[in-house]
Amino acid sequence: MRKEASPILHNVKSDGVIYLIIAVIALSVTLFSSLSGYGNRISLFAYMYAMPAVVMVTVAVVAVGYFFVLAARREPRPLLCYWTQIQCMFASRARIASGFILLTGLSVFISSFSTMKGLIPLIHPFEYDRVFHDIDFWLAGGHEPWLIAHSILSSPYFTLVINYSYKIWFFLLWGILSYFILAKSSFERTRYLISWILCWTVLGMVVAMALSSAGPAFTMKLDPSNRDYVELMSLLNQQDIWLETHNLTGVMALKTQDDLWQAYSVGKEMLGSGISAMPSMHVSMAVLMMLAMSQINKALGAIFGLFACIIFVGSFFLGWHYMIDGLVSGVLTVVIWHVSGRISAAVVTSRA
Repeated sequence: MRKEASPILHNVKSDGVIYLIIAVIALSVTLFSSLSGYGNRISLFAYMYAMPAVVMVTVAVVAVGYFFVLAARREPRPLLCYWTQIQCMFASRARIASGFILLTGLSVFISSFSTMKGLIPLIHPFEYDRVFHDIDFWLAGGHEPWLIAHSILSSPYFTLVINYSYKIWFFLLWGILSYFILAKSSFERTRYLISWILCWTVLGMVVAMALSSAGPAFTMKLDPSNRDYVELMSLLNQQDIWLETHNLTGVMALKTQDDLWQAYSVGKEMLGSGISAMPSMHVSMAVLMMLAMSQINKALGAIFGLFACIIFVGSFFLGWHYMIDGLVSGVLTVVIWHVSGRISAAVVTSRA
């Protein structure tokens, strides 16, 4: 038992700075929410109800992906390759076990983030929607950014592709996070995990609270006199109907926006609940994935760069965000990436 536990404890100790950052953030959120008259609903297993399904889907995707890798290289003994990978996984069981421990720590962080996101409209009611609309209008040279995007990508099929990209974002987010959680201790791994936590904290908690805004999809529901995005939402609903009449999935963002509004209206907790526009965490995480993948492979980084561009356009194309939300997110994410690099370099040096 001690022999099995020793490498696990070693891996956990190597991640000490990550656990420290999580603890500081969780305590800070608890103190802030308490002073504001609320509580921090910390959970060791936040959203773990979805974990079995997510893990099974992840394993299935990896297994199928590996099959195509073997097929591409015309591997003569594919079953032996699968068996070898299973043996490698068993040999790496200590790293997998410590990965689940880290995932538990991240669950504490995620639940604290959810608490802060839910507090935004309570502590700082949405204030900057008109300001960000006006900034967008100025940045686009006296035009609506969403209108420019829709005039160029006018077909409902473009809307469908962008909508699916938004859905794929979650699976890529989970997949790359899982990759770095299970990877061997290294500068790149530490940098990504610290950047991931700091992006959600600095952008998703601090900046979102300071620059509280709801987003284009919700402006009229919050303020019936604000009709800046009536035309956009009407266009998206028309495209939704057109796509469904052609036996396609429709504009799924509209259903998600309705669910978020209902959750906001009744105070219900749900996965990803909470309304907040500035800054865009979709864009932030897409940029972070691009930066991380560029470290591993330049071509892969370029692909994720293209994906980040799609997510950026999609953020205001689908009515989730103002264009300025994504611009702020992208810049701050790069800053956090460089700061995390310095922290990670110091951590790796201390381990040596």
